Amino acid sequence: MAVTYTFENLPASEEEINYADLESKFAPPEQEETLENVVVLDNLPVATPDKIEKLVKVLTKLVFKNVGKVKEDGLHMPMTEDPDEPKSKGYAFVEFETAAQAQAIVRAANGFRFPGGHHLRANPFMDVEKYSEVDDQYRAPPAEPYEEREHLRSWLMDEYGRDQFATYSREELGLYWAETAQAPEQINARANWTESHVQWSPLGSYMCTFHWQGLVLWGGPSWSKLMRFVHPNIRFADFSPSERYLVTMSSKPIDVEAVSAKLGPDAAHQNPYTAADQGNSVCVWDALTGSLLRSFPLPTNADGSPANAAWPQFKWSPSEKYFARMTFGTSISIYEAPGMGLLDKKSMMTPGVQEFSWCPQVLTDPRTGAARPEMLAYWTPEETNLPARVTLVAVPSREIVRTKNLFSVFFASLHWHPSGKMLCVRVQRLTRSKKARFTNLEIFRTGEKEVPVDVVELKDSAVAFDWEPTDTNFRFAILHTDDPTPPQVNSGGMALSTVKTNVSFYSFERKGKLVQKEGFQLLKTLENKNTTSLKWSPHGRHIVLATLRTTTNGTIEFFDTEFDQAAAAKSGNAGDAITLLAAAEHYCVTDLEWDPSGRFVATWASSWRHGSENGYILWDFRGQQLHSATIGDFKQLAWRPRPPSLLTEAQRRQVRKELKNYSKEFDDMDERKLHAADAELMSQRRRLVSEWESWRRQVSEFLSAETDEALAAGYALPIAADNDDLVVEEVVEEIIDEKEEIVN
Repeated sequence: MAVTYTFENLPASEEEINYADLESKFAPPEQEETLENVVVLDNLPVATPDKIEKLVKVLTKLVFKNVGKVKEDGLHMPMTEDPDEPKSKGYAFVEFETAAQAQAIVRAANGFRFPGGHHLRANPFMDVEKYSEVDDQYRAPPAEPYEEREHLRSWLMDEYGRDQFATYSREELGLYWAETAQAPEQINARANWTESHVQWSPLGSYMCTFHWQGLVLWGGPSWSKLMRFVHPNIRFADFSPSERYLVTMSSKPIDVEAVSAKLGPDAAHQNPYTAADQGNSVCVWDALTGSLLRSFPLPTNADGSPANAAWPQFKWSPSEKYFARMTFGTSISIYEAPGMGLLDKKSMMTPGVQEFSWCPQVLTDPRTGAARPEMLAYWTPEETNLPARVTLVAVPSREIVRTKNLFSVFFASLHWHPSGKMLCVRVQRLTRSKKARFTNLEIFRTGEKEVPVDVVELKDSAVAFDWEPTDTNFRFAILHTDDPTPPQVNSGGMALSTVKTNVSFYSFERKGKLVQKEGFQLLKTLENKNTTSLKWSPHGRHIVLATLRTTTNGTIEFFDTEFDQAAAAKSGNAGDAITLLAAAEHYCVTDLEWDPSGRFVATWASSWRHGSENGYILWDFRGQQLHSATIGDFKQLAWRPRPPSLLTEAQRRQVRKELKNYSKEFDDMDERKLHAADAELMSQRRRLVSEWESWRRQVSEFLSAETDEALAAGYALPIAADNDDLVVEEVVEEIIDEKEEIVN
């Protein structure tokens, strides 16, 4: 019975107060017991009673360890009812302490391979009822009506062979065709099409726009919405090499309930996340179906603190069979696609690992022509008495292909040739006094037997490296300086001064009559430059040296490495063919990018870095300016990539042989197009003149009628002072010829 308190019967202390009435009225609801912490293990080895204990120990040691803790008496393994030969039925029910542990076991144990060849299958117990209700008789799903989709590579059929690019300025995203003799032709433009930036898929099939709710893919001639990926607060996206998979990363962990609330009442059909994804930040999607394959948490350090979340989080092998990410200083975790499971259920322990990179191509054996295993490279720094080391590892076997020890290493970076046949490790070393730095290039010839290594020694510090992207040549350009200390930068990342740099070109030479020693030979060095970036054309031969992101300089130089072949033949040095084609200036330029055809170069000044004279300039590969646009709050320009050519090497040689015929044909097309544009302009001018003359006639007729009516009504009209005719003189200027001469 509840007690009623008054001033006369107040208790002496708080402990004597009776809360029975409140506890009965506001008692917490009884917690409903669920079986979400129970897992069904199937396809277990069949064991007799004397081997059950051993099987449980194997499961505990290899499967449950560091993933989940089994409750006391929480493992039940049903036995057959045969009294003579009892044995297990090949499955078991395991109860863990929490539902989260059960979900982790399902991911870790599913597909685990026992020594006898059994592949373990793990499923939540709550799914058993769902699967038990499946009809035993198969019924084919109703056939969905065929809906023809737009061709995602239709832009490649452009009759003029033009390339596309996207620009993002203010809040407008625009798409354009690049032109040679005219201003870019606009294809489409929309306001608020994206909320942060724009990105193309690696083969150009999709355009990605970023929104607070997630990522959207666009494509086809009508630029319709193709796919939507729900990932709130998305920051980055990255495709696999063939665009089959998509990886996204958010700035905030996934909150499943918050996503359902934002999606509205139909969240059950739209929310791709489950309780297993709660708190994760990185998602792997199937780009074709839009389904979520797996989510991952951000990496952590050995002490459990958040690690530096570098992007991309995952790096893909060229075949897309594997993708991997690095736990800095600890290990490399390799996963299999599309199953998304950890390869061999364990990470590759690489103590001290600083960087890793996949070989960009699947190489073939030079003797048999058979495909080699895929390969990745990583480097580890010096530790106590152990030297730094570069290691090449075959995947999935994890066999070491090649290693090399390095000493006095300050820093290293990996640079694969696009063909995968060369790997340059740019090693920053310290002198004995520890006061100065210099660079060695350790170049692994991965396409050859036993992977020989060439060493190129520099007396100063290399700050940038770039391979020429051609399969028939192994040339590279390197940017090096005596003063590796970076200049001071402002809040936008713009350098306040420039540093004198040198640019050197190297080429791989085979041993022969003119070459005494096989290896990489110095071709030419360009000294006393202000260059901060170097970019080869996608088809090689041409290279641009630029001074980017500085407030005092914006020099852009266009070089042809095979221009003066006569001088090279005369001297016997291929470096003498390297010739400056043009030098230009783009004030406060922040970014530079070649188009995929190698015909155009785009430079732009982004408002993300500074707010003065934002806009872009298009150049041809010779350094001639084609178009310039100054646009307020201009942020980004991105060329649309092209897929690899389907032509064979023999067909390419035939095209190069008949290049004059093809070039003449395209010159004629350009001439016709230019004349058509001029004709359209003249037609527009004639139409405007005709409209003007028509308006003058109407006005003259109207005034004449008004005058006649005024005279008939008896009005006196003013008499002009003189009746001399009015003479109108029109001056028309026409450019007959224009010639531009560049003076070095």
